[in-house]
Amino acid sequence: MFTHLPSLNNVKTFAVAAHYLSFKDAARALNITPTAVSHQIKSLESQLRVQLFERKTRAVQLTRQGEALAKVCIDSLNRLDNAFIEFMEPKNDLLISCCNSFAALWLAPNMAAINRAFPNQTVTICASDQLIDLDKEKHIDIALRYGNAESNSNEIHLIKEQIGMYASPNYQPPRQGKPVLFITHWRDESGLKNIPCHAHIDESLYELRYFEQEHFVMQAAVAGQGMALMSDVLARTAVTQGWLYKQTEFKAFEGYSYWVRQTTHRKSTLIMERFTAWLAEALVEEITK
Repeated sequence: MFTHLPSLNNVKTFAVAAHYLSFKDAARALNITPTAVSHQIKSLESQLRVQLFERKTRAVQLTRQGEALAKVCIDSLNRLDNAFIEFMEPKNDLLISCCNSFAALWLAPNMAAINRAFPNQTVTICASDQLIDLDKEKHIDIALRYGNAESNSNEIHLIKEQIGMYASPNYQPPRQGKPVLFITHWRDESGLKNIPCHAHIDESLYELRYFEQEHFVMQAAVAGQGMALMSDVLARTAVTQGWLYKQTEFKAFEGYSYWVRQTTHRKSTLIMERFTAWLAEALVEEITK
């Protein structure tokens, strides 16, 4: 049984070196010397009778056979790693990464519904406006992303938002001067461009004020300080509670999408699939009410 398997230690070393495309970086990751990495890979090449790497002066590159073997080895070792995680660290929690506004305006108000739907799970919100790398932050199970979805098999589109105008029932426009309109506008557009709100409003009619976070925009509107341009996704709780109402005379326009990226490191994808399906249904149900 398994008579054709080479040394698993050599396979692991090859997989790490293939990932980094560097014997030096692989040695650092494995806590061995670059010479040991080179010897183990040469031993594997000798047993397989194929060349896996092209050695260059300052770098290494996978051969065609090396690329094919690297994919198989990395996938197989990832599955083994996840299996051992399941036995060594059984987890009954679900860690969700999302931006601060979505955490404050949608997830937190819906935690009771989430707990009812998933009574055996501990759902934890990890809120940050910094884009996380799921390959590095392996404790995160699901990343709720905002923007334009990329082409990736692990991404699931949830809903596209509509930007509308909202105000508190207590808000009274000034008898003289312009009504205040709060808009979300972030200074750093390197990760995501601001929604072109100005193309959809007549700026001469309003006194425009800006916040970098949408939950600040909503709080200012709830406090009756002015009206707000907001995503219908994030405004829903405030509308349901009667804190805000939608200005029907204003024509809503499309913003960005909400979508999910699932980790590939979790022991089981079942809970992630169930949560993603529940989230998609809850978002659509709220908007269509």
